[in-house]
Amino acid sequence: MPLSPHIETFTRFASGYLTGSADDELINLKIDHSLKVLENATAIVERESMDADMAQLCLLAALYHDIGRFPQFATYRTFNDRESINHGRMGVLTLRELGLPDDLSDKDKRIIRFTVGQHNLKSIRSALPPHLGIPVYVVRDADKLDIFRVMIAHFNSDTPNPLVTLGMGKNLDEKYSENVYHAVITQQDGDYTLLRNANDFLLMLLGWVFNLHFRTTLDLICQRNHLEDIFSLLPKDDNMQRLEEKVHTFIRYNKPVVS
Repeated sequence: MPLSPHIETFTRFASGYLTGSADDELINLKIDHSLKVLENATAIVERESMDADMAQLCLLAALYHDIGRFPQFATYRTFNDRESINHGRMGVLTLRELGLPDDLSDKDKRIIRFTVGQHNLKSIRSALPPHLGIPVYVVRDADKLDIFRVMIAHFNSDTPNPLVTLGMGKNLDEKYSENVYHAVITQQDGDYTLLRNANDFLLMLLGWVFNLHFRTTLDLICQRNHLEDIFSLLPKDDNMQRLEEKVHTFIRYNKPVVS
């Protein structure tokens, strides 16, 4: 089950949405993101010592996880699911129609589609069987890892694209919302409807740390200095100091595993 035919299938499909307009920047961003998520998933499955068949399914699901983004943007001109369509579900529908290379069994295709449909949910139901749970958790972790990278780059830019940052501008001088801060420091699932500004968005990213599933993911976040980069953008006050201490303590002492 080599990856190269699938990478070719994905890039050919995604590149078909390039129009020669300014929107191509966003399409290329999503192509690059998908390939980076594949790289992250590769690091996770290698360091977590998964068997070859499971690892390959995880990598394919990572590659295809955002395939629904391309028809989503073509139809709605946004990546905001609340203003358009759930891109995970769109991805499932897209994969049903897309002719994938013939090296996949029907069972493998169903697992990949299931993972694509689950990767962006607010939370995952407990007690998923391992053949479904492991790919879902790998893709969710690998996806979040690259979203950290993308968002840090955009909020460090002079002109962050609001279509990438869900409409949040760069005014980092604004005060963050107390309810968002409370949700993050008490390790509650993030609620996009609560976000009011860029600082709220960055806080939500930090809250993801508490829901990651692999030790490898936490290690990579630290190696890439993502936490330091995010905290450097946020206000400097006692609340942020408490949150920073809590996040680093969590990473130091927790070794998340897939149940």
